[in-house]
Amino acid sequence: MKNDKPAKENGTEAPEFTMPDDSAAYALAEAAGWHLLDKVAQDVVVMDLRGRSDVCDFFVLGSGQSANQVRALAKHLHNELLGAGHKPKGLEGMNDGRWALLDFFDVVVHVFDVKAREYFQLEKLWGDAPRRDLDPAWFTDPAVAARHPDLNFTFANGSGAPD
Repeated sequence: MKNDKPAKENGTEAPEFTMPDDSAAYALAEAAGWHLLDKVAQDVVVMDLRGRSDVCDFFVLGSGQSANQVRALAKHLHNELLGAGHKPKGLEGMNDGRWALLDFFDVVVHVFDVKAREYFQLEKLWGDAPRRDLDPAWFTDPAVAARHPDLNFTFANGSGAPD
């Protein structure tokens, strides 16, 4: 989804970016979404905060249906990205089961239970930010698979990116 008007930052218009792009930060955000979907996260979104936030370039949001699933999603994501050489600078709520935050400098991942996500409404807070809704079909695109040759994305239902 593209916004009609760029956000204002310090009285000037924020630069316009497009997703996907070839930045390392976008690739990490997309890979994070990939790993969340691999464990059946719901409503996975990448939000482009470049020019809108000094905290990070991208938010990745995903939801789990239970405290156990939120914990499992966060731990799976942490382990997969750590194994790929991405050490987080911060982790919060990993054992809570309500809202886990994994901070990878340019990419911050939020894994919520459904009620916490509805309550905090980060999508509305950053409503002017471009966003990419991810689903398994997104990763069947050859261009997406080419950005992530090291990932083996398969789903329980048999769909996934080509090998």
